[in-house]
Amino acid sequence: MRVLGSGDADLPPRGEYELPLLENRRESPTSRTFRFSTKGTGFRYLSNQAIRLALPGVDDPWGRARLFSLSSSPTEPDILAVTCKISDTPFKRALARLRPGDTAYVFGPVGRFLYDASRPALFLAGGIGITPFRGMLRFATDRGVTQPITLLYSARVPEELVFRRELDAIARSSPLRSVHYTVTRPSDSSKTWSGHIGRIDEEWISEVVDLSLRPRVYVAGLPEMVQAMVILLEGRLNVPRDSIDFEVFRGY
Repeated sequence: MRVLGSGDADLPPRGEYELPLLENRRESPTSRTFRFSTKGTGFRYLSNQAIRLALPGVDDPWGRARLFSLSSSPTEPDILAVTCKISDTPFKRALARLRPGDTAYVFGPVGRFLYDASRPALFLAGGIGITPFRGMLRFATDRGVTQPITLLYSARVPEELVFRRELDAIARSSPLRSVHYTVTRPSDSSKTWSGHIGRIDEEWISEVVDLSLRPRVYVAGLPEMVQAMVILLEGRLNVPRDSIDFEVFRGY
């Protein structure tokens, strides 16, 4: 099973699409998932590429379009989904107002943050950086990938652990899937948290994953989180640079 390519010829063709919204779903107090229909369009993507999504009539200083990693999997037929935080920008407010049947303009697929099913994988997610890993885990589960996957997922408070119920179900479905959570500011939540506390660090990574298996390591989150993780992986954890891939989330 090959989902990594050596050149652009290995990637699905890009196109422009006008897609209707199927569902606008709340995932956490600050994030939502938007599912669009791709039925009849021929849209194809790899696990887990991205799209550029534009909304007509939006006047935003950052522009009328945003780049989103897909939170859906290629194994989910006739849909694509993006999951994002709803910040106080004109674009995000317009996105949050979308209702089923409303349309958005999509260009893609784009990106090369691609899951390699031939190797063990370690996913390091910070906040909404969980987005592509939901798609990758769904893909691996649906395809019966036999390589192990370990996810370490950090959020500020427990209620911001997006997809937690589904991630737990995936972990229960196979001993090859392992999901671990940490919360950085449990005192900011009204919910009791008895799990791991603090940021993803060297000690926690070494505790939950066997790096001697030489997994491919994927990192996704805000710029400062991604930078810190790459420095840690290349430095104290001695992960080869060509075994690390990352995707930066800007949040606007």
